[in-house]
Amino acid sequence: MSEGERAILLEKKGGIAAITFNRPEKLNAIRWEDYFLLDELINDCDRDPEVRVIIVTGKGRAFSAGDDIEGYPGSGRDEVIQGDPGIALVLQGKYLEAQLSGYRIPLQKTCLTLMNSGKVSIAAVNGVCWAPEILYAMDFVIAADTATFAQGDVRNGLCPGGASTQILPRLLGRRRALEILLLSEEMSAQEAMRIGLVNQVVPLDQLMSTSEALARKMIQRPESSIKLVKTAVTKAQDLPLDQGLEIEQWYSSLSVQSEAFQRFHQKFVQRKKTV
Repeated sequence: MSEGERAILLEKKGGIAAITFNRPEKLNAIRWEDYFLLDELINDCDRDPEVRVIIVTGKGRAFSAGDDIEGYPGSGRDEVIQGDPGIALVLQGKYLEAQLSGYRIPLQKTCLTLMNSGKVSIAAVNGVCWAPEILYAMDFVIAADTATFAQGDVRNGLCPGGASTQILPRLLGRRRALEILLLSEEMSAQEAMRIGLVNQVVPLDQLMSTSEALARKMIQRPESSIKLVKTAVTKAQDLPLDQGLEIEQWYSSLSVQSEAFQRFHQKFVQRKKTV
């Protein structure tokens, strides 16, 4: 597979790593296998001593339209869970085996890495963002003025499994987190900034230059102090995040089997057949 065909791209230059979702024809919808690639790339940057800042963005008119349901566990396609023995155990109802294996949902691992890393992470949200969970774990979010945000898991019969039930209340407070998660409604970039989800809103043509300027400013700060501050902030919570993620993972795994999600998936498949 050529670099241009990869679902997620990585480019490193001058201490900045740019990670780009690269399925513009699908509005950068994320398949289960793509979450493993994302985790691999984030960890690659975290281990690289030359990388100081990670910028995540999307190609085309979307940051990401959310999960690609055709490539999602529970879709009935065996190839979706190839290479992920943990989710295979869950879907087979082998919950004890999954628990004992120490399995962790890929995006949960990615979020933990971002929050505990000495690297600074910046989301440059270029458009539609209906997969905002990774944003909650990032240090800064810069949004184009045309960007929109929504998390539709509850509307589709799911409990989120990408760390949002644990990180979002820590970020915005319980009531605002429940508003976003339970209503599953779209909000503008301006509204996202008002409630504290976004740091700054800029014109689309200034998005990357603004994000890169912030990255260069962060490169001037010592990595050791950045890591210590981030670690202290992450630990300043009541329930340990790792325990909270275990709870979320359990509920998310159960919700995949719900009638509501199965109905949603069937409707999705039928729509695809008529296109």
